[in-house]
Amino acid sequence: MKKLLFLLLGTFICFSQSNRFIYEVTSKKDSTSQNLIKENFNLDTTPNDIAYYNRLYYVNDSIFSVKNQYGYKGYKLTSFLIKKNNSNEYQNYEYIGDVNFYKINEKAEQHWEISDSTKTFGGYPVQKAVTEFGGRSWVAWFTKDIPIPYGPYKFNGLPGLIMELYDAKKEYYFKVIKSGKIPENYKRISLENSISRAIPVDHAKLNKLRLELYDNPFKYIMNGRLTLPEGKKLQLDDGTILTKEELKPAEANERKKLKAFNNPIELDKAVKYP
Repeated sequence: MKKLLFLLLGTFICFSQSNRFIYEVTSKKDSTSQNLIKENFNLDTTPNDIAYYNRLYYVNDSIFSVKNQYGYKGYKLTSFLIKKNNSNEYQNYEYIGDVNFYKINEKAEQHWEISDSTKTFGGYPVQKAVTEFGGRSWVAWFTKDIPIPYGPYKFNGLPGLIMELYDAKKEYYFKVIKSGKIPENYKRISLENSISRAIPVDHAKLNKLRLELYDNPFKYIMNGRLTLPEGKKLQLDDGTILTKEELKPAEANERKKLKAFNNPIELDKAVKYP
C-alpha cells in the first residue's frame, strides 16, 4: 500500500485537485448472522464536491465508455453520498429496493476526541481519534500528511484523511487500500442518472416507504410503475430470477431479506419492521 499511496504524498497542499481514495469496507449488516460483506467504495474529492459511492458505479461507467452499454453481472443500485464544498450538508441518495432513489439533505457532525496514540498505516503516520455517531462508538486513524478533512461515509472534521475506521464491535471496518488522481475525462454518469430522478423526502417519509415496501415488496410492479411484460422475468439483487406469476409467492422471502438489514452504519436509524 505504501507504493500505492506514496505518489500522492505532497500533492495535497490545497483542494484544487481531484483525487480518489478507495476504501475496502467490511460490514455485518445482519446482527443475527456471522456473515461479513466485503465491498469497495470510492471517495472522490474534487474542487466542487466530495462523493462517496460503491465502486460498482465506477465499473459500470468504465464499461459504458468502452462498449457504449450499461450493465454487467454483479452490478446493482446502492445508496451514495454527495457533499458540495460550499455546504455543510450531505446529500444522501437512498436506494431502498423499489424503482426510485430518495434524496435527504442533512448535516453529519462528529465531535472528535484526538488522542496522542500514533502508528503507521500504509506508509503514513496516523493518529487516533474517537467519536460517537449514529448510535455507535467509533475509532478513526487519520493522517495529517493528507490534509483532507474527510473519510468514508459521512465521517469528517479531522485535520487529515481518515485512513482506517471501525466501530467498537468491529461490525463496520473501513480502510484505504488504494489512491490516485481522478482522470479529467471521468464523468459520474451512473450517479448523475440517479440524482436526476431522486425524490426529496425526510427520514420519517423514507421509513414509511420502507415499511410499505416490506408490506408489499413488489409494489412497483403490482402498481404498474415498472412494467414486466408477459414472458419476461425480473432479476433481483441477489440474482434470483422471477416471472410475473412468481412474484406473489416470493414476497415472504423478500420480507425476510429486508428484515435482515437490521444493522446499518447509523444504528439509531434502523427501521423497526413488524
